[in-house]
Amino acid sequence: YLPFIVKAVVASLKRFPNMNGHVDDDDMAFIQRGSYHIGIAVASERGLVVPVVRNADRKSILELEQEIRRLADAVRTNKLTQDDLGGSTFTITSLGKEGGIFATPIINYPEVAIMGIHKMAKRPMVVDDEIKVRDMMNLSLSFDHRLIDGHVGAAFTYSVIKLLQNPDRLMMEMA
Repeated sequence: YLPFIVKAVVASLKRFPNMNGHVDDDDMAFIQRGSYHIGIAVASERGLVVPVVRNADRKSILELEQEIRRLADAVRTNKLTQDDLGGSTFTITSLGKEGGIFATPIINYPEVAIMGIHKMAKRPMVVDDEIKVRDMMNLSLSFDHRLIDGHVGAAFTYSVIKLLQNPDRLMMEMA
């Protein structure tokens, strides 16, 4: 499901451009990026490593899946290249493999935001006034309040959620 999350994040970054960039520490200026280089945090024996899916906005779901798999394999086999690291504009980290349903991710410096995805689990949900069991996942967003206020952070998160809940809309965003 990660390629779909990447697509939903990129579509939302286009709507909320202040989420896609970094702060220049010398003059405290925000540097907005026009590219969408998404860091994907990967656990390894050496700790957490964040390789980068470059130009994620230009990749299909299949290309994203292949690139994410390639990067994760490169992390685990210690075969990352320098080109695989650095330059990310936003990071996605999975916090749920070990069973967690809520945590607060730490921003991948010098970015201004990071989204945590948590364990998918079946949960009750009201659909058309009936209780249905659905696969659900919590998302959490950490962001730099020097540039992004809570309203914008919440609106960004809601945008990602709505795209993930509505696959037809997400597919239209990818066209």
